[in-house]
Amino acid sequence: MQRFGMIAVSIIIGMVIVLSSSCKAGGGKKQSQDSTIAVVYYCPMHPDVQQDHPGVCPKPECNGMKLVLKNPDDLLKAVLQPVSTSVLSQVNIINPVFKSMPIFTEATGYINYDNYSTWDVSSRYSGRIEKLFVKYNYQPVKKGEILFEVYSPDLITAQENLIYILKNSADDVGLLNAARQKLVLLQLTNEQIHQIESSGKIMHSIPVYSKYEGHIHELSDSNMPTGDLQKNPILGIREGMYIESGQALFNIVNPTKMIALLQIKSADIGKVKLKQKVSYYINGDSSMIMNGTIGFIEPMFNSNSKTLIARVDVKESEHMHKTGSLVDAKIYSDSLQTLWIPVTAVVDLGKNKIVWVSDDGFFKAKKVETGLLVGGMIEIADGLTEADKVAVEGHFLSDSESFIKLKSDE
Repeated sequence: MQRFGMIAVSIIIGMVIVLSSSCKAGGGKKQSQDSTIAVVYYCPMHPDVQQDHPGVCPKPECNGMKLVLKNPDDLLKAVLQPVSTSVLSQVNIINPVFKSMPIFTEATGYINYDNYSTWDVSSRYSGRIEKLFVKYNYQPVKKGEILFEVYSPDLITAQENLIYILKNSADDVGLLNAARQKLVLLQLTNEQIHQIESSGKIMHSIPVYSKYEGHIHELSDSNMPTGDLQKNPILGIREGMYIESGQALFNIVNPTKMIALLQIKSADIGKVKLKQKVSYYINGDSSMIMNGTIGFIEPMFNSNSKTLIARVDVKESEHMHKTGSLVDAKIYSDSLQTLWIPVTAVVDLGKNKIVWVSDDGFFKAKKVETGLLVGGMIEIADGLTEADKVAVEGHFLSDSESFIKLKSDE
């Protein structure tokens, strides 16, 4: 009986041990399954932001960036990558494009009067201004309109000689023609000379007529695009003022003849040549594009801004521009067929220029050789192919340019 009881106790103890082992084994298996099926979504820029379902990062600087599924293998790979050569991120990417682009140089400038349509009004004799008919800057005048009247001893003497010859030597044709020619050289018209001969009287005040049509400009300010003439609208010459022979008094400017003076930066001087086509617009109004050609390039730098001035003729009769208006222009040269990427993709480190190239979810810094910059696109001379995937915003991946390390620097 006692032996039977010991056997029963042994059986009970064995069952307890088996059941205990089964529970432990089952519990371990369940825990392993739970760890396998558990998922975590996190923000690449803020790894502490985690949740068990898809969503977006709540941080404002992420602008609604989607959370990424955490994979143990990816995390290990990210840890093993050198932080000075690669970045884990999600940004827009683009492939370099091989295409032909028109090459142009951007320039700014202003509208001014054409120097070839500006004429000096000067006196051919010494005397005194008796009466002045033009008194203001920008005052319009027409061809043949009287400008001022002058009393001049030289004119009085020349008239007296003509009248004397007519009275005493009218048959001497040579002498008579010489006296008339003297008055012509002193700017008297044929009508005025005929009036002196028919009346036999001296004209004490001789009117001077305009040979051009336009408007009046103060002589010292004739080349100014804006400003000083408006501050002092009255001409400097006055009635009663004495003038000398050959003295320039003011200008007459043709307002229908205008030019655009473009300021060429020193870095763009080699790209600009004579007879290149130019498209431009005035005062920020890009809806009205006009065309022209480079007619002249100044051979020296502007002393104030280290720029060269290129001259473009403007068809003023079609558009009625105003002097001093601002000009935005593109100067075109030949097209260039090569590899192009957005200029925002290139990070300038000073010594090197790099782009961020996507490689299995990571962005690696890659050195490139760049060329021309045209309309937001930059030429890639070396370092990339059309198959590469490049981050559009290179600076977005560069918190500090000093940490970026290239293989060539190792």
